[in-house]
Amino acid sequence: MRRTAVSVLLAVVVAGVAACGDEVEPQAAPSAAAPASSAAADPVASVLFACEAADGLYATPNEQTQEHIQRGFAAEKRGDKATVAKELAALEPMFLAVAAKFAEASDRVADPEVKAALRDLSDAAVAGSTFTKFSEFASMQHLTVSGELVLIRRCRDAGYKMVNLV
Repeated sequence: MRRTAVSVLLAVVVAGVAACGDEVEPQAAPSAAAPASSAAADPVASVLFACEAADGLYATPNEQTQEHIQRGFAAEKRGDKATVAKELAALEPMFLAVAAKFAEASDRVADPEVKAALRDLSDAAVAGSTFTKFSEFASMQHLTVSGELVLIRRCRDAGYKMVNLV
């Protein structure tokens, strides 16, 4: 089942902050999946590394992040531009951290298709950091669908079962 724009927003924004408070860290650390040298040397390990890294970045948001998102959508609905701006500003560092994690994983992957998919997801997170209204998050699915589909297909082919990115 495809994620809705809001659930994609939640997944991309939080990058595994569920267990990490305000810090943005993947649940499955990319560096733990495979060393950079083995990822570059072995295309299958490279894809498995990317799968674990990406899946970890699509974890459930922590309570504070969920609250920022809920307050932002509610404020926008009632026309409270100041609160919308405040909540978007609170989410911006998380988006940028997610973008950096996807870019880092992309840099460590040898497979060109998977590398491009991870880069697309990094670019989508950067775009999310520039949104000025919560209604703009409806475009997030359009920004992420290509990279997500590549990863889902390539991970399945490599024998990796996605947990968070489905």
